[in-house]
Amino acid sequence: MIKRALPTIVSSALAIHIILTALDNLPDGRASIGTRLPFFRSLPQWRFFAPNPGVENVHLFYRTRAASDEWAPWREISFRNPLRWYSLAWNPRSRAPKALFDTAQQLRVLAGYGASYEWAVESNAYKLVESVVATRVAAERKSAVPFQFMIMISAPGKGRDGLQPILVSQETSKAPDE
Repeated sequence: MIKRALPTIVSSALAIHIILTALDNLPDGRASIGTRLPFFRSLPQWRFFAPNPGVENVHLFYRTRAASDEWAPWREISFRNPLRWYSLAWNPRSRAPKALFDTAQQLRVLAGYGASYEWAVESNAYKLVESVVATRVAAERKSAVPFQFMIMISAPGKGRDGLQPILVSQETSKAPDE
């Protein structure tokens, strides 16, 4: 009798767990079960709806200064990756675009609160992007050369009207290990 009921019990428990997890992760948080019932505080917090869904693309551009003091054209560092059949369940390549998105959001928040440029330059987000660009430039040029980077966002479907710069860095010739 128990052997026959076991699959039903397990599948019912799994279905209840999935439904409660989905309810607990709703964007407004009004149906949060974990705050009402201590037993359910261990429900996963996946936040697949996110408070601010990603409706913009983030782009990281950089340029270098040549010996003739001329700036090279802006070039993009691409973080795009091809989607595979298993990407929904396992996609470790999504970490770099997500890190860039989060970094751009942090710099955007700093700008939104009227932070001074000097304050933004001292932020961890700025230093992270600067380090990524310095590593790319050093790999290309085999030496430290002056460079700048720019973070832009674009709203899909809006063409040139959807482009918005988040930050243009100061000129630096920082080596990647500094």
